[in-house]
Parts: sequence; C-alpha cells; structure tokens
Amino acid sequence: MNTVVAIPVGAPPEGRTGRGRTWWLGVTALGAGAAGALHVATAVDHLGAGELAVGFFLLTALAQGGFAGWLLLTSLTRSTPDRRLVALALLGTVGLLALYLVAHATSLLDAFAVADHAAGGHAHTDKTERMLQFDPVTGVDYFSGMSQVDGPVAMAGDPVATRHGPELLGTVTVAVELLTVLGLTALLPSSWRRTTVNALFALGGLAWILWFAGVLG
Repeated sequence: MNTVVAIPVGAPPEGRTGRGRTWWLGVTALGAGAAGALHVATAVDHLGAGELAVGFFLLTALAQGGFAGWLLLTSLTRSTPDRRLVALALLGTVGLLALYLVAHATSLLDAFAVADHAAGGHAHTDKTERMLQFDPVTGVDYFSGMSQVDGPVAMAGDPVATRHGPELLGTVTVAVELLTVLGLTALLPSSWRRTTVNALFALGGLAWILWFAGVLG
C-alpha cells in the first residue's frame, strides 16, 4: 500500500529556519526596545540642549519602542516580518549610528545645541552665553573682536575645540543599536542580505577613510 503525504503549498518551512527566525526576532526586539529606553535616558540627559534635541531623542525612542512591540507580536504569531519594514528599520538604525558619529566626531551639529532660556524671562544663562560666544563652525571668539589690519580681515581668537568624546550612555546605545543592525540584517531575505552586508562594509570603509583623512576623530 502506497502512502501519500500531502504538503500544503506555501506552508512556512519547519525546523531550523523557523526557529532561527523566531530567535532573531527576539534578539532584534530586545535591541530595539533597549535602544528606545536608552534614548529616553539620553533625552533626560540632554535637557539643557534645547527642545529640538530632546524632542528628537523622544521621537526616536517612541519609534524604536513601537518597532520592538511589532517584532514581539510577529514572533508570537510565528509570522514572517514584512521585508520592507525590516529594511526601513535597518536604514533608520544605520542613520542613527551615522548621526551619532557626526555629532561626536565633528562640530557640524553644535549649532543645534542651544540651551533653554531661564524660566523667569528671556535672560540667557551663563552656559548659553558661553555657547553663543563662539562660532560653531570656525571656533572664533566673537567677544574678542576682529583684528584691525589693512587688507583681508582676520578673525581674532584661538579656535576652540568643539568635538565631543563619547560618554558611557552613548557608547552603550551604540552597542545596542549595532546588535539591532545585526538582527535586522539576519531577518532580511537571503536575496537582500548579501547586498546589505556589502553596503554596510562599504559604509564602514568610508567612515575609516574619513577618520584617516582627519574629517572624523
């Protein structure tokens, strides 16, 4: 007697593939959720940097928390995550890492870090006056004036170093987001994964070249 086993067309693969996908969903959800919580802490830590910076950190935390919840729901239902949403989340996470690198290795974003005014009026605090004393791009001290010379005018004052070293909170956030990038890459379809890995290596090489050229660092 011959036995015929019917296999449903379009059924998800069983075994290691299904278990591996569930595992990566959990890891990525953990990374995104932890990154969201760390961005809330970062917003609290940057209260003096102005509403723009605090709002950005809180919106980022909200997006990462929502994405982590969606990943957990996808894992519990044992469904396949939408590849387009995974790719979009990967692009956003890489963008956050690049933004962190620019903020801490250059002075390009210093102009956006403006302290809040005093609660009792529009008087600037000492910290605000100190920040507004220098040009965030050239580092020129405005209060020192300009040298009186014939011909081209030269700015007076020594350039001020405006690059910031990474703090512990930022370092931990970067490590968690790197874990999230790894998980998101693993969740991509195999036809997309090789191109994504090559692009990530290319971005890493570009960052190294910029550091070697002195643009970063």
